[in-house]
Formats: sequence, structure tokens, C-alpha cells
Amino acid sequence: MNTVINNNESVVFPDSENEYHGHPHYTRILISLLALLSLSLIVGYVFSPLWAIVLIFATAIWKTALVVRNFMHLKYEPLLLFIIVATVLLIIFAFFFGVYPDITAITPEVAKPH
Repeated sequence: MNTVINNNESVVFPDSENEYHGHPHYTRILISLLALLSLSLIVGYVFSPLWAIVLIFATAIWKTALVVRNFMHLKYEPLLLFIIVATVLLIIFAFFFGVYPDITAITPEVAKPH
């Protein structure tokens, strides 16, 4: 990147020859997303409910990674951004698994309206 100092302001201009990464193959990504969607729909009918939930969430994470890497162009971002996102995801999972026992402990009689 070239830095130009003008009026005590630092303006960064991208170097188009060295920093252009090109466009991802959008058709291949679309086909991959549709295939993963079809897989997650079929899994619900073929496997047991526990395996279906695990595989559906696994394909959802895979689809999210495809979208984030290719449409949000995050695969060209620095490692610190990846560490921040991974930390946030770990906190979300810790919150979910911390609250899950409380949610499942509610009996059907308690949840019924009076």
C-alpha cells in the first residue's frame, strides 16, 4: 500500500497490482451451498434425531464458513480477526451449554398455561 501524507492526514491507497485477490467462483459456491442445503434436508429423514441435529449444525457451520470466506472476503484479513471471531464463538458455546441444563430442567407441567 502507498501512504500519502497530505495536510497532516494519512491516506492509504490500495495497490491494485499487488493486492487484488480476484473474485471467487460464485457458481461453485452457489452449487456447494445448494448441495449442503439438500444434505441437511435429507439428513433429517435418514438419520436418528440426535445425528440429524449434529449433521445439520455441522453443515450450517460449513455453509457459514463458505459465505464468510468468499462473500465477506475475510480469508484475506489478518489472523487477529480470526482469533477474535473464534473467541466470540467459544463464549457463545459456553453460554449455550451453561444455560442448556436450566432450559431442559423445566417440566411440562410448569410450562403449561394456568
